Amino acid sequence: MSLYRTPSASSSSSQIPLLNNSDPLNDPLGADAVSIHDTDDLSISVFDDSSKSSSFAKIPTSESSISTDNELDLLDVNLKTLYGGQFEGVRLPPKGSAERNEMERKLKMKIDAAILPIVIAMYMLNYLDRNNIAAAKLGSLVEDLNLTGTQYSSCVSILFVSYTLMQVPSNLILEKVGHPSIYLPAAMVIWGLLSMGTALVKGYRGLLYIRFLIGFAEAAFYPGTVFYLSCWYTKYEIAKRSAIFVCGSWISGAFSGFVAYGVLENLEGTYGLSAWRWLFLIEGTLTVAVALIAIRVLPNLPATTRWLSKEEALLSVLRMFEDVGQQDDDSATSSVSSSTTPPSKFASAMTGFVMAVKDPKVLNILQMMFSLAMTGGINTVFPTIVDSLGFSRPKTLLLTAPPWILCSITSVINSFHSDKTGERCMHMLWGPCLSLFGFLICIFTTSTFLRYIAMLFLLQIYNSWALGFAWMATTVPRPPIKRAAAVAFVNIGANIPNIIVPFLFYQGSEPKFYLGFGVCALFAVLGMLGALGLRSNLRRLNATLQMGGKVDGLDGKTGFRFIL
Repeated sequence: MSLYRTPSASSSSSQIPLLNNSDPLNDPLGADAVSIHDTDDLSISVFDDSSKSSSFAKIPTSESSISTDNELDLLDVNLKTLYGGQFEGVRLPPKGSAERNEMERKLKMKIDAAILPIVIAMYMLNYLDRNNIAAAKLGSLVEDLNLTGTQYSSCVSILFVSYTLMQVPSNLILEKVGHPSIYLPAAMVIWGLLSMGTALVKGYRGLLYIRFLIGFAEAAFYPGTVFYLSCWYTKYEIAKRSAIFVCGSWISGAFSGFVAYGVLENLEGTYGLSAWRWLFLIEGTLTVAVALIAIRVLPNLPATTRWLSKEEALLSVLRMFEDVGQQDDDSATSSVSSSTTPPSKFASAMTGFVMAVKDPKVLNILQMMFSLAMTGGINTVFPTIVDSLGFSRPKTLLLTAPPWILCSITSVINSFHSDKTGERCMHMLWGPCLSLFGFLICIFTTSTFLRYIAMLFLLQIYNSWALGFAWMATTVPRPPIKRAAAVAFVNIGANIPNIIVPFLFYQGSEPKFYLGFGVCALFAVLGMLGALGLRSNLRRLNATLQMGGKVDGLDGKTGFRFIL
């Protein structure tokens, strides 16, 4: 496909090439030419070289919505969505008009209604199936399987070994396959079936192996969904949506206590099965059921969602284009570079991974999220920490719920306010600060009342969790293959602590857990320092953009700036 800007009448009559791609794999309709006219309406003409016929798709928008200067000949536009005349004759209200704003508001409501409820339900079950072993431990799991020493901790940690190994490959596969509505639910069916299979294990090795396999399947979900949301929402919208999505895990943290209480107290010995086996069977069955619903409900990507009208699909594509001044496609890294660089270069999954690893911003985010995850790793042992207060099993299970409920509320409020103010760093700091306060209380007192109050603070670290990934998705906006690799790469680092933390709260260290609380407190401080360092780095890069320079192929002239 060849892209051209047709100059205005006052300029030369020759067409200026914007993008040349003759690769038939990327251009199934053959070599096309696209004209972009210098008018208030962006008129796009697709010319088929074989017939020399043309069709026009009107995309009304102002020049300022695409570029802040007059050099539209440098504009990098990927119009693959126009193939087959998909947007032929489609018109949108002018950008900034009341009609356009209302149309966009309704579009966002429609997208929210289609995506958020189902991904929240999926994440609730993702978290339940990953951490229900902690609730099962309060039943007879340890006794029935004859677990000794560190065997239980090994079974908890092994899931996160396979989980981290599969992060990057899974996200790169998703980006290339391009069908999240099938890929993510399919992974969910697999881990749901494996969770059900946990009820059949007879000993330590069986539990260890099946937990390892569950980690492989679950690896697809969280980084895949973070990448998926970044394909639908702009940098000023994604934080609150990410928080609402991640709320699924916090809600499941509370919900799991209630479910475990009901199952462990009422199903012991039913049909000859221990209650903890029923816990895995019930939650695994529910996971498979929700996954089958998700396949029918979850949309793919903006340009390929069937239930969007042509106007809505076009607006969805333009929204993401205008977010950074270029299309959300691997054929571009900037508004200039792809005019001379073949798209196939950026289609390479390995290229995307290398780009992510070499980006200092990604490494900075990795350090920040690893530190926050070391603090937040207490989620893998939270029922054990609450159990150290000395209450009965029913009370212990019920007492795990309030800290998660509080975390859900504060996390959403924090992220909504972050999106509203367009600020990230300061909103990242108060979560680990509150958690640090909670850890210090736990270290210096064994008072039951004060320790439980402290536990309400411990989980506040997760106020920064969803916000951190939203910050990363907008800090590494293009190309998508790099963004997908970066999300997965950082999520690897952010899950390694889940392998380590269970061993810090080892059997016999209760109720004081000095080692575990001390290490978590230290990393809360390191996480805050990482956020401050990232803010300083992005401020420096924004100064470069402000002076008209380029950062990672992003042109300052488009008006793009990193959120601090």
